[in-house]
Amino acid sequence: MKVYLNGEKNQYKANLHCHTVFSDGKLTPEEIKESYLKRGYSAVAFTDHEHIIDQSHLTDEGFVAITGCELAIKEFPEGSTLTHPHMKATHLCLYSKDPHNTLTPCYNSVYDHFITPPAEGKVRGDGEYERRYGAEGINEMVKRIKEQGFLVCYNHPTWSLEDATDYLGYEGLDFVEILNTGALIDGLNDDEAVFAQMLRHGKKIFCTGADDNHNRARPDSPLYDSFGAHVMLLANSLTYESLISALEKGEFYTSEGPEIYSVSSEGDAVTVKCSPAEKITVLSLGRRSKTVYAENGKPLTEVTVRLAAPDGFRVRVEDKAGKRAFTQFFRP
Repeated sequence: MKVYLNGEKNQYKANLHCHTVFSDGKLTPEEIKESYLKRGYSAVAFTDHEHIIDQSHLTDEGFVAITGCELAIKEFPEGSTLTHPHMKATHLCLYSKDPHNTLTPCYNSVYDHFITPPAEGKVRGDGEYERRYGAEGINEMVKRIKEQGFLVCYNHPTWSLEDATDYLGYEGLDFVEILNTGALIDGLNDDEAVFAQMLRHGKKIFCTGADDNHNRARPDSPLYDSFGAHVMLLANSLTYESLISALEKGEFYTSEGPEIYSVSSEGDAVTVKCSPAEKITVLSLGRRSKTVYAENGKPLTEVTVRLAAPDGFRVRVEDKAGKRAFTQFFRP
């Protein structure tokens, strides 16, 4: 038997995309930590726009602050996505392997409008870097970012107005964000199909989900953008190094709510154990897939299906409320 998702490891809930008062969010990092801890999260990646601020003082025995930022590459660098609604814009979340690595890669002063008063005097760039929209420019940028010790996520493709002619040309990405709470609220994100397309074209990439929260709406509003999508990191301990290692190895799954406890296979039989679900689907790279549906009001918590998928498979779990969870693509 081969175990792909090990239920014996600890699972740590994390939000990998978050904005605070250090860019265009409304809450302080301390307020973010408090609110996410109350909802069962163990980690948040602080990814304020265009600059890295060390929030490692928030890390303790029950919480890890992941050092990062979000960088944009726009068709029209001086333009705004608010005033140019048809402009393409690639957004990348960066996660530092070193919690104290606060030198912002590929810094560009054109994007300085995201530097708010709390961040003034704390921004460290690596010199002026010319960002060029398009596959060649983005690939050069990703290469430089990774050389400086970061993992890189390609954010919300649908919101970015990008399609296969764009993102299939991108190289070196570690993750693609297939769930984004903020974009889902606006009706502009459901990017599982992008993940599937990247896999079919040979990309070695993992899928993530995150809030992209700015917290501008009240907590009781349907527009509130926290606690919608997350990853569950399977790690030995709640330490910075252990969580980054889980990210780097793809030892996590992405969810809007359902929990996936384990995934294993023996021959062509795939076994999935999860929280109560209405349907569980095992998907190959091609058309072959198998879905098991709950019957007679009895939810699914464990299924075994046979699927001839020599190239590998991935799993989707959906609960009664329509909330989903996605595994990585598991190769034999």
